[in-house]
Amino acid sequence: MSKKEILAASEQESGGLVEEIGELKEILRDVSRKLTRLETQVKRGVLSAGSKTSDLPRGADVNKPANLSAANVLEVYEELRLQAKNGNEEEVRKKLLAMSATDLNLMCCELGMPPSSKNPSRKKMFELIIGRIKQSLRLSRHIDRQTL
Repeated sequence: MSKKEILAASEQESGGLVEEIGELKEILRDVSRKLTRLETQVKRGVLSAGSKTSDLPRGADVNKPANLSAANVLEVYEELRLQAKNGNEEEVRKKLLAMSATDLNLMCCELGMPPSSKNPSRKKMFELIIGRIKQSLRLSRHIDRQTL
């Protein structure tokens, strides 16, 4: 074989390889599109299923004015903490669920837990407050707050 024949054969092979690579890229793009479509369908399904099982009521209380003032928030929190300490955690949950979103947001801010977004969900704020109450109970288990 001469050099010209070898070069022609290698060019032909490389052309075939380039075509195969192009076909593989197209297949991968198609698979990627299908995966993206499946992911969005799964996310939609999970979100719709999650919203049906939520135990937090979805009321239109976003525009409702706050019932609590900044001064009352700590008093209400202390009452909730004492109820939880006495074993009435279910009652604490009910009272928090009955509060408006603006009250929950105010309570979170006053307790030093500003929500991470502009418009936090009621569930997130609810969980933050419950977590703070439980944390307080764990930390003050052996301390009488009245003596402080």
